[in-house]
Amino acid sequence: MVRIGRRRLLRWGLGGAAAVGLGGLFAWQTSGYEVPSAIARRLRALTPKEYLIVEAAAARILRSDRPEDPAPGELEVALFVDGFVARLDEATRDDLKKLLHLLEHGLPLSAGRASRFTRLDGPGQDGVLAAMMNSSVGLLRGAFDSLRSLCAMAYWRDPRTWQAIGYDGPLVARPSGGWW
Repeated sequence: MVRIGRRRLLRWGLGGAAAVGLGGLFAWQTSGYEVPSAIARRLRALTPKEYLIVEAAAARILRSDRPEDPAPGELEVALFVDGFVARLDEATRDDLKKLLHLLEHGLPLSAGRASRFTRLDGPGQDGVLAAMMNSSVGLLRGAFDSLRSLCAMAYWRDPRTWQAIGYDGPLVARPSGGWW
């Protein structure tokens, strides 16, 4: 008969509880990334998780004070970003995907938030993005600028957004009645 001391049993019990707890936390933090099947079928480079991160970031970065302006979701900004990312070289695509995962899991923690980016409310997401934009780390500021530029390119490509800034559209292939 093998005898196990109380301290050893307590250590094993605490270690097991910690392992189960961390496993549960990991499962909670990495689950729940579901997109409609119609969108999932259209994704070319991003995973559903990455698509949802872009969608959440674009919604905050591109929000407008004018109710008549189209929302990023209406213009399929995240799907455009997916198509753009699909055309990038592999190293750049991998870097962008790493940025998205950092935005989802790492940056909320560094901004004092205990939840992932896509689960934060609007002000919480704004705080994470502001911390990224104003970071003392140049790489993070540059990453924010890249993400913002990518979202802006995806948004302003659509003729429905042009009137908000007074742009009457390109002269090439211009419809006879104008763009808007």
